[in-house]
Amino acid sequence: MLPLARSADVVFEVNLGAIQENFQTISALVEPHVRVAAVVKSDAYGLGLVEIARALIDAGCDLLFVANLHEALLLRSSHIGQAVAVFCDQFTRFGRCYRSKGLIPVINNCAELEALNATGRQTYFLNVETGLSRLGLAFVDVRRAYLSGTFDRYSPLVVLSHLACAECVADATNVLQRNRFQAIYDLLRPARGSLAASAGVWLGKSYHFDMVRVGSALYGLNSAGIQPNPLQPVVTLRAKILDVRNVARGEAVGYGATFRAVRTSRVAIVGIGYKHGLPWACANKISVRFAGHSAPLIGRISMEYTTIDITDVPEALCVPGSFVELLGKDFTVEDLASAAGVKPQEVLTRLGAGCTRRYLTSPEIGR
Repeated sequence: MLPLARSADVVFEVNLGAIQENFQTISALVEPHVRVAAVVKSDAYGLGLVEIARALIDAGCDLLFVANLHEALLLRSSHIGQAVAVFCDQFTRFGRCYRSKGLIPVINNCAELEALNATGRQTYFLNVETGLSRLGLAFVDVRRAYLSGTFDRYSPLVVLSHLACAECVADATNVLQRNRFQAIYDLLRPARGSLAASAGVWLGKSYHFDMVRVGSALYGLNSAGIQPNPLQPVVTLRAKILDVRNVARGEAVGYGATFRAVRTSRVAIVGIGYKHGLPWACANKISVRFAGHSAPLIGRISMEYTTIDITDVPEALCVPGSFVELLGKDFTVEDLASAAGVKPQEVLTRLGAGCTRRYLTSPEIGR
C-alpha cells in the first residue's frame, strides 16, 4: 500500500523563537518570586506539544500543564523530565500511573481528594471553584476537608483557580474571584497559589500570587487587548495557487452563489479550505497578501479550496505554484478570528491540527 502523501499546498509556520520571547516577556511582568508555568494543553494549542515544550524548557520554563494523561505520557516518552501537571484525567483510576511517571495530578473534586488520601502521599495541585462553575472544589468542600485534617496529612503543593472574565479588566467578577481565592489561600497556606492565566497577568500583581499559568499569550494571542501589543506573532500561514481562470461578469463563484462577479474577473483557486482549519465563516470577509498586493477571498470556502479575486494583481504574480499569505504580521490569528466571529484560540488549534507544521527558530521572523 502506498504511503499517504502530505500536502505541500499549505505552509503553516510556527516560530519557536517568538514563543520563547513571549515567555520572557511574561516573566518580566511578574515579580521574581512568581513562577511562570506554561500551558501546553491540546497539543500546545495545535502547534505541537513536544516541539513547543522543548522550546519553552530551553527558555527557562520548569513546569508544564497538559490537558490529560495522554499528553503527559507523550512528554515522558519524548524524554522530557520537567514537572508536568495534568489538568484533568481520572486520578481515581490511574493514580498509580501518575506516581510511576512522576506526574502531578490536579485534584478537581472530592472523590479525587479521597482517592489521594487512600493511596498514599502524592504531590498534587488542588483546583478550587471561585466563580467559573467548571471544575474544582467549592469553598464548603475545601473547608470540610480542612476541618477534618485532610490537608494536614497531604497538603497541596499548589492551590489554583481560573478567572472567568480576565479579558475584561473592569468586570467585577475578577475582584469577586480574587477575594474568594484569597480566602482559600489564607486557609490552606499552600507553597504556591495560582489564579491568573494569560489575560489575568495584566490585571496586576494582586492577581499573580506565587504562580501564573500562561497559554495563549505564549502563542502570540493578546487576549487582554494590551496596546501596544507586547507579544510577538508566532504563526504564519501560506497556501499555493493551484489554478487561475477567467470568470465572466454576472457568473457565480463557489457553493451557494454567495459571490457574483460584477466585472469580468480573474480568479485564483488556492489549495486551502476548512479541512485545514480555515474558518468557513470568513468567506467573503478577508483578503490574502502576496508580492505587495492584496486580493479578496470570494465565494464560500470549500473543504480543500478557496478562491480569491486577482483581477487587480499583475498576472505575472499569480501563476499556479506561487503562494499567497493568509496569516502573518499584517493579518494575525486574532484578525482572522474577528472576521469569522470565533475565538482566536479556536482558530489557532484548528489550523495547527489541520495543517502540516514547519518550525522556525528566529524571533525576528513575522515582525
